[in-house]
Order: sequence, then C-alpha cells, then structure tokens
Amino acid sequence: MKKRLLSLLVSLLLLVSLSPAALAAENTAVRETNFFTSQEHADLDYDEMTYVHMDTEQIIKEADAIRALCQDEANAAQAVERFIALIGQLLELATMDTLAYIRHSQNVMDTKAAEELAYCEAAYTEVTDAIRQLARDALLSPCGEIFKKNLSEEDTAYYLNYTNMSQELMALLAQELALETRYNQTAASLSVPYGGKDWTDNTAYFALAAGELSAEEYNTIQQAYVEKQNAALGEIYLEMIPLRRELAERSGYDSYPDYAYDVLYQRDFTPEDVRAFHKAVKEGGFYSIAGSLRTLASNGLDREVYYGDYTGDDTIELVEGYIKQMSSEMAEAYGYMRLHGLYDIKSADYKDGSGYTTILTSYGAPFFFNTPSGFFGDFTTMIHEFGHYNHFYWVVADLEGEAKSNDLAEVHSQGLELLFSHWYEDIFGESAQFAMDFLMANLVKVICEGALHDELQQYAYTTENVTLEQINRKYRQLCAEYGVVDQDDPREMMYDWVQIPHTFVTPCYYISYAVSSAGAFAFWLDAQQGEYFDAVDDYLRFTALPGELGFQASFEELEMDNPLAPDYLAELSKALRSELKLDERAGEVPPVDLKGSEWFAAAAAALYGAGVIEKGEDGRIRPRDLATWNDAASLVAHLIKKQPEVAKGDAAITRGEFVRLLVDELKLGEDVSPFSDTDDGAVGTLAEIGVVTGYDDGTFHPEQTISRAEMWVMVYRVLMRVVEDLLVGIAA
Repeated sequence: MKKRLLSLLVSLLLLVSLSPAALAAENTAVRETNFFTSQEHADLDYDEMTYVHMDTEQIIKEADAIRALCQDEANAAQAVERFIALIGQLLELATMDTLAYIRHSQNVMDTKAAEELAYCEAAYTEVTDAIRQLARDALLSPCGEIFKKNLSEEDTAYYLNYTNMSQELMALLAQELALETRYNQTAASLSVPYGGKDWTDNTAYFALAAGELSAEEYNTIQQAYVEKQNAALGEIYLEMIPLRRELAERSGYDSYPDYAYDVLYQRDFTPEDVRAFHKAVKEGGFYSIAGSLRTLASNGLDREVYYGDYTGDDTIELVEGYIKQMSSEMAEAYGYMRLHGLYDIKSADYKDGSGYTTILTSYGAPFFFNTPSGFFGDFTTMIHEFGHYNHFYWVVADLEGEAKSNDLAEVHSQGLELLFSHWYEDIFGESAQFAMDFLMANLVKVICEGALHDELQQYAYTTENVTLEQINRKYRQLCAEYGVVDQDDPREMMYDWVQIPHTFVTPCYYISYAVSSAGAFAFWLDAQQGEYFDAVDDYLRFTALPGELGFQASFEELEMDNPLAPDYLAELSKALRSELKLDERAGEVPPVDLKGSEWFAAAAAALYGAGVIEKGEDGRIRPRDLATWNDAASLVAHLIKKQPEVAKGDAAITRGEFVRLLVDELKLGEDVSPFSDTDDGAVGTLAEIGVVTGYDDGTFHPEQTISRAEMWVMVYRVLMRVVEDLLVGIAA
C-alpha cells in the first residue's frame, strides 16, 4: 500500500507539519518612535476596577443646580468648577457602563450582568442628554462667555444647536438594547438535536475534523442549525428594523443607513457614496483572489499552526517581542495592557462570541476582549485588536474627544495585521507561507464580505415591510453577484447572513471592514515596494492623525489614494495578484466552486493541487454532484497508477461500492465490520483506520449514494493515514 501511494505523497507532503512552528528569535531591541502625545493612565489592574451601581438622580439634580447658578454672572467661576466636576461623574458613569458591557460579554447568560448593562445604557443616555442640555443653556446664560473660553469653537457650535433627546427617543434606544440582549442570549443558546446529542455549528465542525462525524452527518446538522438560527435570529432582526427606522426618522434622517453612517460612525461618506464601492468590489474579482489564497492556504495547511492554542501568556509574550521592534510607543501600550491584565482572551462558557477593544474612560485604560475560536484566527485577532488598543492608549480619554471613526479604527487594526506579517517567518518558520496565505485570504475576503453585508443591510432597512424570505433571497442574489456562490447555484435562498453578529448589534458597521481593509493594504504595498520601517512609520503617522479628520480626509492628509475610489480598487486588485504571485504559485485560477471554507475544502484542495481531480471547461470541480463509477475509477487510477475496470460507467456509486473498490484496488485486506447493517470486510478495514465512520445508531448505510466530495475525503484520509505511518517510521 505504501509503495503504491508514495509518488502521490510527494505532491501532498506540504499538508503535514514535520516540525513545530519556530519560536520567535530572542530579540528585545526597542525601536524608538515619536508620533503620539502622552496621556494619563491609571496604575490599576483590571481586577481592581470595581463596578459601582451609580444613582443618576443626584447627577440630574446637580445639573439643575448649575443651571440655576448660571443665571448670575457672579457665579460664573463656581458654575464652571461644578460643571467640570459633573463631567467627571459622567466619565465615571461611562466607565461603569463599559465595565458592565465587558462583564455581560464574559457571560451573556448572567441575568444580573444583563440587567446592570441595561441600567447603565439607559442611565448614560439620560445623563448625557441632561449635561448637553446644561452646556447649551450655560452658553446662552449670563455665564456664557466663561464657558466659551473652556470649549472649542466646534464644541460650542455643537452644544448651542443641541436639541433635547425626547422621552420617545430614549424609549426607542432602551428597546433597541433589549432586542440586542435578546439576540445575544438566543445566539448563545441555539443548538440542534442529532443522534442523541445537541450540536452547535462549531461543535459539529470540530467533530467532523476529528472524524467523529461523517460528512453526511455534518451536512445534516449544519443545515438544520443554520436554518434554525436564521428563523430564530431573523425574527429578532425583523423587530429591530422598524424600531431602528423610527429611531432614524425621529432623529431627522430619511433612512436608517443614513442615520447610522452619520450618527453612529461619523463617516465622511454616505450610503449612496459607497454604492460605487460595492460595484467596484464586484468588478475587481476580490472574492476570486480570496479564493485563490484560501486554496493556497489549504494546500499548505499546517495543522499545528492552524489549530494552535493562542490564548495563553506565551503568545502574549511572543507578540510583545516583535511589537518592540516595530515601535517603542506601541511597546509602551502593549506593556501597559500586559502589566495590568487589561485583556480577556481565554475560552469560557457563554462568552458572547465577539472580539473588540474598548476603553475604561475614567482610568484611561483600554481593554481587549476576544472569544477564541480554537484556530489561527485567534492569533490574527490578537494583532488586530492591539491595533485598536494602541490607538485608544494614545487618545484623550474624554467623551467628546479624539476618538476616531470606526472606519479609521479598522485601518489601525487591519494595517497592523498586514505590517506584523513581516515577522511571520521568524515566528512560524517553514509554516510562514501558510500563515501569510491565511491572513491575506481573510483580509481580502472582508473587502467582499463588508461590501456584501452592507448592501444587504441597506436593502433590509430601505425596503418597506421587508420579510425574512425577501432578505434570504436577496442574500442569495448578492452572494452570486460577489462570487461567493455560482450564478447557477440551485438554492433560491441562503440563510447564513445571520452568523454576522455586527448585523444585529452594530448595524451598518460591516462596511468599515471593507473600506478600511482596502486602505490598510496601501501600507502593506508600501512595505513590499520600499523600506519596511518607512511603511511602519507612515502607519503610525496615520494612526496619530487628529480625530476630527474623517476617513477620506486622513488618506488625503498623507497624500495617499482614496480607498473608496473605483480606480484605486482596480489597481489594488492587480497589485494583489502581482505581489502575492498568485498566477505563479497556483499555476491557474482555482476552481470557482471551491471557496476554501467548506467541510471538504482541505481534501479537495490537496487532491486538486496534486492533479488528482481536475476542473471542467466551466472551471468547476462539482463537489456536490453524485459520484459515478467513472469518477471513482478515475480517482483510484491516480493512486494505483492504472485504470481499474468498471462496468457501470456513469451510474451513481454507493458508499459500500466505493469502499469495496478502494480496498480491493489498494489491496488493503479486510477486517470485521463494526456496523449493524453491513458485514463487508472492506468497510471494516476503512473503519479500523478511521477513514469511514458510521451513524450514532451503529449503521453505515452502504446502499446510500455518495457525493464526489465525500469520495475525495475518504481518499484524503487514506493518504493522511499513510503519511502518519511514514512519519512514525521516520521517528523510529
């Protein structure tokens, strides 16, 4: 068996990690930079930051008392002093709100934490409104001149034009938070029963990877889960849409996307502006580029790197060494985070599934939170979130201060991910190319997904009385337009848009990932085409720009191309293909129906890369088609270097028939079948070595037809078993 397969294994050995990922070289040299202005930060650990339930009644009373003082110019100094103290209380309330949010994220099933978060959100909204009203009234009072001296012209204009938040608007915001809390709890508790167990999407995926579920079982569970998820979460979304539309209308906006772009995210572009971006992303073939990269990553899959544990202090320490080499200022922010425990990256029950960075305002202390997924994405997320963390560390910790738009914040995070990849060879050694392909595939993919989901949300919020079926159909249409699925995909609806948490809790946010990823690539391209540390300095200079500059204005300030411009996107598409050497490395564009995220992707990509399976003239490998006897014979012929004789041609082949063909042609012998519905020794042989698995009821279903993808996975598992035997022999 080993001799028959050895020639094919030469093409597949890249799939196996023969040695652990390289440890970081010991280099603690700190590269001095000077782009940021020092800020105050509390010398407290996160565990010392105590949550306090604040009573807002006294704050409101104090606001009224200051308003009364302002009616006499003689009280001006006292009024300003007490106003500043009142702002301090608002900062403390904002900090309690953030602490409540973090603790709710750490356990969404903790009802007490959910109640405190709801209270803090409502209290913060009420107090903020009251203080803004006070600022307006103070500016118009006899004490107005001294207040103007303590405010910028921009802030003065803002407060003078501030309109009281109505009780109706506050009620809508409270309803929105209640729906978001319901969404978090529902999403965390969803599962589907199968074979006597309850399964989530994640537990089913890892069971498939471990060989505990067959491909058919996984497909059954995954389809049931996503449809249940769509129904449950879609119902909540349909409640959110009219509520948010009313919120926008009461705030004076024509649509909710207009409101969200302006009020929530302070963008210097509109939903209408970004529609040209949607079109350019489709025309630029970005999903095809992402697909090529994902295929390359699958071909070079290093299981030790991919499934590594990146949730411990050893990873935190490793990253710090390279941050120091990039910038002393980033090293300062990173050291503060480590020293005071201002992060949570551990696995725990009922974490909310998200990753984010926020700031505990009154402490000047950013906090990084992530729910780990158990694979390499946890490492890239750490770098991503530290990009946010570094920005928060250097901005003024106030309520109306220098916090930037979300789009700029995402440039900080994604730009750092790209620049940090410079160190992958030091960190991952021979696995660096896999790590790079994985990172680049995801960052190119988010350009597509950000645009796609933004277009879907614009549709949902601007379509009168939109239904869940309409959204599911629109999503299927957009997936075809962006290249996520084939145009002739038989599905009329697709459901997995509900798996994007931002759609529910930060509506219209997802476009930030797309436009910022497009912009972040400009720094990476500079690093490829010029001096690496010059690109790092440009990135730091960009991060240090003042907060009042918008997304487009910030790129203009550094005389860089506008990432929203269709011409820039066209050039970026060409540059990615060229700089990443996609044509040289892949030889040709990967199959259009192999995206890299499917359950069979590793097997299909490996066999395709080795020339075992080929594309048709339409560019497809058709993994979901039923396998025929001819398909099976062609596949086996690659293993034994001759064509087996089969008589049934284009007739469908069953699970039992393919197992018998495989075992007979490879001369693997027979073993006792562990399944109740077949005594075929060929099935027993493949079950013994972990190539096939049965169902929970002890059956195998040998008479069931098999898909092309299932057939590939069986062959791939046989090959991997041979590789393992070879490695054991080498070690011995």
